[in-house]
Amino acid sequence: MIAPLKKIVVCLDHSDMDKGLIENACSLSQSAGATQITFLNVIKDFNLPDSVLKEFPDLLDKALKEREDEIKKLIDKHFKCDVPTKILVRQGGETKEILKVANDQKTDLLILGRKKISDSVLSTRVARRSPCNLLLIPEGTKLKLDKIFIPVDFSDYSSLSLKRTLLLTNELKSKIYLQNVYQVPSSYRYSGKTYEEFADIMKGHANNDLEILIKNVKKESQELIPVSSLDKDGKIIDLALKEATKKKVDLIVMGAKGRTTTSALFIGSKSERMIRINDSIPLMIIRKKGAVAGILETLKDLS
Repeated sequence: MIAPLKKIVVCLDHSDMDKGLIENACSLSQSAGATQITFLNVIKDFNLPDSVLKEFPDLLDKALKEREDEIKKLIDKHFKCDVPTKILVRQGGETKEILKVANDQKTDLLILGRKKISDSVLSTRVARRSPCNLLLIPEGTKLKLDKIFIPVDFSDYSSLSLKRTLLLTNELKSKIYLQNVYQVPSSYRYSGKTYEEFADIMKGHANNDLEILIKNVKKESQELIPVSSLDKDGKIIDLALKEATKKKVDLIVMGAKGRTTTSALFIGSKSERMIRINDSIPLMIIRKKGAVAGILETLKDLS
């Protein structure tokens, strides 16, 4: 059973991007079924000698309070939704504090901004270790749910992505593109068929599998549109992003993997690749509830 995204944490970074994140959180809150939105800001650089802190013991508290007041003014101005809000200002390592709050708040969805001019280090680090779903919103983007793109490989993860998307768009007339990328195996030559002939066979199977998926899924007012794409170069995610960009979608939704039995967390190479190469389309990474084990171990990895 897929539950609503009741508890949302929005990560602000004290930049011009905060205004858009606050407005997007507001617009998403109703569709998500949010009952609480926490706005989190982590002050990274506050390294002062112990001697200075001893002389001015309330310096850090004043800085945190000042930042909280600034965020409150932004929320009062740009958050026009009837959802309870909360402000948290922390000092320390950005990834570690974000994950700690996500765990402590029993968060359903983390929202992060993505600056086009920066790399994807923070997004990737948080995605790898997040105990919940993650939404990355590029700078300057107004989040909409009119057209959504889901790469489908018929795994449990892509099924979860589709179910989450259907719940999110339950009362909307969204177009949901379901893309399956098929490949021609190198052994095709033993079939007596040409590459093109075998590609048509693979396409037929992909289309059939998509039709079965669409037929068996329970939807409301949404339109599910199958998309089958031939991958010739082994670049499945690049092909997915190209197709999503071509269709001018508002959101890409992908499933994440859980953690292994080792101390490292992972989200799967496909999801991580999408985070790295996509800085223009909002991306939601869907995490299985309870799939991330041992948050304390995770935080130790970051210390």
